[in-house]
Amino acid sequence: MNTNNQPGLKRPFQVMYWRPKKISRTWLWCSMFVSLAGMAAVEHWPKRTTSSDQETLLAAATDAQSSMQFIAEMQSERGHRVLSALDPQASHLIGPSMSMVTSKIGSLSSKQTSINPNFAAVVVRWLIDAGVKPGDRVAIGASGSWPALNIAVYSAIKAMDLRPTVILSAGSSQYGANSPDMMWVDMERELHSAGLTSIKAGAASLGGLHDRAAGMTPATRQLLLSAIERNSVELIESPTLAESIDQRMQRYDVQSNDNTYSAYINVGGSSASIGGTLGQEFYLPGVRSVGPENAGSLASVPDCVATRMLAKNVPVIHVGNAQKVAEQFGFPIAPAVMPSVGDGLVYAKTAHRMPLVASVMVLITFAMSWIVLPGWPIRILRRIRPTSTPQDLCPASIPAKLEWMA
Repeated sequence: MNTNNQPGLKRPFQVMYWRPKKISRTWLWCSMFVSLAGMAAVEHWPKRTTSSDQETLLAAATDAQSSMQFIAEMQSERGHRVLSALDPQASHLIGPSMSMVTSKIGSLSSKQTSINPNFAAVVVRWLIDAGVKPGDRVAIGASGSWPALNIAVYSAIKAMDLRPTVILSAGSSQYGANSPDMMWVDMERELHSAGLTSIKAGAASLGGLHDRAAGMTPATRQLLLSAIERNSVELIESPTLAESIDQRMQRYDVQSNDNTYSAYINVGGSSASIGGTLGQEFYLPGVRSVGPENAGSLASVPDCVATRMLAKNVPVIHVGNAQKVAEQFGFPIAPAVMPSVGDGLVYAKTAHRMPLVASVMVLITFAMSWIVLPGWPIRILRRIRPTSTPQDLCPASIPAKLEWMA
């Protein structure tokens, strides 16, 4: 039975509203646009102030720039050539699309974006956000997939005067440190020999599938083993991924000297360090701490060093997905020239402009008050100057008519 046209019956979604007849629809629309424009101005025109940690941030970025330039000059002097299509900066931190030691696919654009010394400042910012203080001990799990981000982490550690324990994965994805003659373990040794870093890995695994180069040829495994051996790094070799994780945790515990780690820093997507692709869906770039909002979801994350550290209430800092991080901090995507130290939003804190906020609130309050009680501004003016406001400009405050809006 259709009751829509019967008098006295209301449809459940009908609402009754009223508005003074002397307030035009144009005024209502203008009020709405003014309110939206005011809120947009507040959000998109913030006040930027210099960070209180500016000196540390700049020190880390400057050190990263020096390390990146050293690698580029060293490789160039040795006659190593680059393809401008892959490495427009000629940084020598972009490897080939495929090599004998390439473990999986990688994003060229993201690897190019990572060659930016200001990522070191981002790592410092994350360390500070995680509560890490100068002199604290931190654990690091890195791979050869992101040599530029490894440099950023090492520079951040140096700038904050931290005590690191480093375990590496020798393998690399595409466009990383995947040249058999210059892998990350080699770059680390060169940086250490040049006095640009005091960090030296305590152990390294083969990396790749199951952290033991599963599925790779014997020749590839030999190249990975040779790289670890020639750099005098202790080998982590185990038949299963779980045992590899166990060995890593044992080494971290031994190196901690009974001190609690203030943070665990992961670089890349190692299955042993962060749980591979599934783990990276949980550990987004930045700081992850245990809290009521994610304690339950921790059980769904693959077993890895990061998960075990988090279970011990050690904050996890995931350094990866350079393109997403660059968008967050205003860095250029795949720059053809190395960005200058000090560029990016990481060096400034943003806050709302309070005078602008107050002005917008007053404006919105006035507009809404005029709509609800259209006569009040005129009545106030009449009290101040009784003869200045004509009587016919003061409408009744109570509407005479009601309208139905379906």
